Amino acid sequence: MLQFQFKKPLHQVLSRMLLRTFPGIDKVWLIAEDTDKENFALYETNQNEEKSQLVEEVEIKKNNYLNSKYFYRWISLNETPLSADKEVRMQYNIFDEYKNRILHLYLPPDKGEFMVFYIFFNEKQAVSGPNTDSRLTTENKQFIAHTIYNLLIEYRMGLLDDQKVARNLQKIQHRMAHNNNAGHLEAFVKSYIDDYLQKASEANGVRIDIATNAVERLCRQQLTPQKLTELLDEAIAWLLNFNRTGQSHFTIESIHIAEEPISNENEELRADHLHEEKYNRTYELLDKIEKAALRVINTGQKLTGVNVGQAFETPISAPAITDALRKHAGKIRTLARIYPDRWPIIRHQFKSLQNILENDDTIAVQSA
Repeated sequence: MLQFQFKKPLHQVLSRMLLRTFPGIDKVWLIAEDTDKENFALYETNQNEEKSQLVEEVEIKKNNYLNSKYFYRWISLNETPLSADKEVRMQYNIFDEYKNRILHLYLPPDKGEFMVFYIFFNEKQAVSGPNTDSRLTTENKQFIAHTIYNLLIEYRMGLLDDQKVARNLQKIQHRMAHNNNAGHLEAFVKSYIDDYLQKASEANGVRIDIATNAVERLCRQQLTPQKLTELLDEAIAWLLNFNRTGQSHFTIESIHIAEEPISNENEELRADHLHEEKYNRTYELLDKIEKAALRVINTGQKLTGVNVGQAFETPISAPAITDALRKHAGKIRTLARIYPDRWPIIRHQFKSLQNILENDDTIAVQSA
């Protein structure tokens, strides 16, 4: 499926780029920080698999990297995360330089991204080669490491810039949709008011109109039909009881409309920038789970946490999904109220999400 590079997991894009650019690389291990779960995961990308595969969660001392002045070095297999506790360090001789064919590279954080690479060069090119002159000498290794490091920095910067542009476009789209919806809402409210005032006019034997500024004030409050009716009745009662006797034409002005008090919760929901930086990660999480759930349904499988996790672009475990949903629970409930028609599959059929939404009485949850 065609997809922008910046929409894919960053660790997968960078690792795949290295494999395409340097034919001497067999595979790439990449340790990335999962900010949602507050731990580190090791992914493997190789020439045989299109997508990165989660190998396992690992423990590393992040501060050691953050305080380091060196961003790369060449190491041997026994210095990698999965083998350091299994193999004993050995004393090297003059020829052991050629056995260090794994480039250990740390990419300094940029906007929260923390990554550590283990880049495996194949033994044919990195150790012996067709002749001794083609081996990776110390000078060659320094040049390769410096090149790869700067390439990763530039490539990541380009992807992050693209992500920023995409987020800005998304904000514009949301604002345009909001403005469009606001126009439809105002037309609906105006039609409702006209019908109601016509009936009120006939019932009271007078003509009752409403000024444009009063309609705008009612639209801004985003009222339910019941509350809208109550405010109109209050305005009509005031006009009929506190104006000249025998008057046959009345106009509801903005001043006659009582302002509905706004709770802190509603004020938060109506903020123009609600779905911007603060809610982006939660919004994207729900989108990813919804897409994975659709893939599961399309293949005829049951909508379980295990199946949904395996349907992710980079497969994850069912407990990882549950944990992520739990940590985003508050924002998920907020987004569910703002977008009542979004994420229909997981809303109505995915138990892990339903458990979270069931704790909010303001959200309708339907079980499949």
